[in-house]
Amino acid sequence: MGKKAQKALEGYVAAQLNELDNALPLLASTDHEAVHRCRLAIRRLRSVLACYRGLVTKLPKPLRKDVRWLATSLGEARDAHVLAQRMRLSIDAQESWESPEALYSSVGMLDSAAGRAAARLGRGKRSRRVVHSVRASVASGQAPKVRKTALASRLQEQWDCMRENLAGDSASADPAARNTALHEARKDIKRLRYAAEAVTEVFGPDAAAIIQPAITLQRLLGEQHDAVVAGEWLASLEDEPGVDARDVQVLVDVELRRKIHAEEEFSLAAFEYPVPAPRRALNFHAASPGTGPVT
Repeated sequence: MGKKAQKALEGYVAAQLNELDNALPLLASTDHEAVHRCRLAIRRLRSVLACYRGLVTKLPKPLRKDVRWLATSLGEARDAHVLAQRMRLSIDAQESWESPEALYSSVGMLDSAAGRAAARLGRGKRSRRVVHSVRASVASGQAPKVRKTALASRLQEQWDCMRENLAGDSASADPAARNTALHEARKDIKRLRYAAEAVTEVFGPDAAAIIQPAITLQRLLGEQHDAVVAGEWLASLEDEPGVDARDVQVLVDVELRRKIHAEEEFSLAAFEYPVPAPRRALNFHAASPGTGPVT
């Protein structure tokens, strides 16, 4: 089982690096789908490296910073494009606006900025150097032998982290605290999902018990987060020349309703279809102190 587990992790990491190699050059042409592909690959890569720390080759600290830079840069470009598309659809959905031209102009500038950011990543050499360096570091590293129980234990730790964030300020009356907690929980859920995806060959269909509800909860928290980000961006438009405050308020109210609805749907889904603890879903129980590993 050790060789199978190690092979699964190595194969998953290699697949994400291949995806980055294939999609990064397309960013220079402002291909938003390529941005999405790159962002997803870097998320999956970081999830595996973080969740299975000690079980995969550890990247040097400077390289980890470079990977974080690439993830942040891709995220900013992708988020700006998604926000622009979201706002454009909201504006299109209503015919009566006090300042339609100013609204569309602001959305257009946001989308153009996203395209320029993506193109810079595609034309620059740093992005490709990061991917090349990660590949070289992984290939030269001495990966430890991996046991199935070790994988399950790390998944359980990630699940515990997710539950801790959900049990924290996610029910707070303070909107800022609640938004932060839900955003952190969303990141935990994504990491758990991708980490489970990486080892489906090891655990078989049992891994789907973790992945499927995680996808649902991730989607709902993604909608909640997008509504929060949209509301913050709209607030910044209040001082923009030509933008009527009444239009901004209408759009803010729309995003507030979306946010509330997403939180309600998330609460229902988390109650009815929770992500099960890996120790249960994978028929795994951590070894008690003083005992040998569970096989």
